[in-house]
Amino acid sequence: MKGLIISSGKINDYSLLEKLICENDYIVCADGGLDHIMQVDKIPNIILGDLDSISDLGVKYIKEKNIEIEKFPSIKDNTDTELAIIHLINKGMDHITLIGGTGTRLDHTVANIFLLKKFNKDGVFFRIVDDNNVINYVTDAIRIEKKENRFISIIPLNSEGIVVSLIGFKYPLKDKHIKFSSTLGVSNEIIHDYGTVMIYKGEALVFESLD
Repeated sequence: MKGLIISSGKINDYSLLEKLICENDYIVCADGGLDHIMQVDKIPNIILGDLDSISDLGVKYIKEKNIEIEKFPSIKDNTDTELAIIHLINKGMDHITLIGGTGTRLDHTVANIFLLKKFNKDGVFFRIVDDNNVINYVTDAIRIEKKENRFISIIPLNSEGIVVSLIGFKYPLKDKHIKFSSTLGVSNEIIHDYGTVMIYKGEALVFESLD
């Protein structure tokens, strides 16, 4: 089962949002993410969070559409986005996509990226999508379709770095050790129909970025 979280970060391409809504079985708005789903006139399964970012129009929309809400106190140990992830996992979702999880608040963006490490386990696949990027957490392998004007970056996430092979790329690698904080894996390109990233040791963030 697939679940979508809509958070209150930056979304410019609402056609992407509509596509993701159609592809997922269960939709959660994390607090101010309601403003985004209102732009495409869709109804989420639930809105949750401390609800401090809900506008007056949002309150009206909730009442008109009879949308379920789950309110949390403003003083809490988890962000609204993390609460949404937990909610989806408890609902049995094993493929989770977050949109609106990046933007001008770099603290929220970085925190959300680190949630990839926290929740990609126990059979759950969790990724972040925005107008220009798809971000995956990888400890084994990932196969990526070639798309125009897309760059692939592999960034080690653990202090020991990673051992990686890249197949089908402009700059291939074979059993290469990339140190933590190294930029060696940044801005590669797929030259065949698909590119494969194989992680033999360590953990990495794999970015598909539109230039």
